[in-house]
Amino acid sequence: MHSLLRILVLWILIVTVGSACTKKLTKATVVYDNNFEKDGQSSVTVFDYTGLWSYKIFQFNNSTVLGPFNNGGVFIDVKSMPEHNVLEVAYDLYIHDNWEGNKPTTNGVPDLFVVRYDGVAKFMTTFSNNALYKQAYPDWYTQANNPPLANSLDINLPGRCALLKSPNGSSYYRMVQSFAHTNADFQLSLSDALQPRGSDCEKSWSIDNVLITAYKYY
Repeated sequence: MHSLLRILVLWILIVTVGSACTKKLTKATVVYDNNFEKDGQSSVTVFDYTGLWSYKIFQFNNSTVLGPFNNGGVFIDVKSMPEHNVLEVAYDLYIHDNWEGNKPTTNGVPDLFVVRYDGVAKFMTTFSNNALYKQAYPDWYTQANNPPLANSLDINLPGRCALLKSPNGSSYYRMVQSFAHTNADFQLSLSDALQPRGSDCEKSWSIDNVLITAYKYY
């Protein structure tokens, strides 16, 4: 009886191990990786409300970053990706100086930050570095009134211009989002509608360490 039980257990183990060896595993491929230290604006187009810019790189917190932006943004184009069904987009976002979150304005538009994938708006939110005003992040605008600096990973960063001498003049967020995607090409667009337009010393933003990974789930 015991011999029969041992044979049965051994047979189950052989079948299980054999199945595991032949199972297809998830494949991950990094399709875009840019810290803006070497190749700078590879596959990048930057713009503002007056048109396209040819170059937009500066030093912040001992690192080379893409920006600063105010009423502008960036297109990052990735071409000829391998077969996949999910993309993950990740980047560092620095919110500089006097962002005022959900503060009401005369034209009804707050300090918006907008994310688009392949030209379609996928996330629209607000950030606040000002204790007087709430922000939408990490939720969509107008779905939340969260505390200023909510979910920030670092608030002890110098400002870029208006709050240059302040040790709490910028806030840092690591933005990560995964979503279904199958096309060989992809465009990431990040932009803003900071109020008032042209207040680039009062408020701006920049990005660093952009990483786009394609996943094939079988």
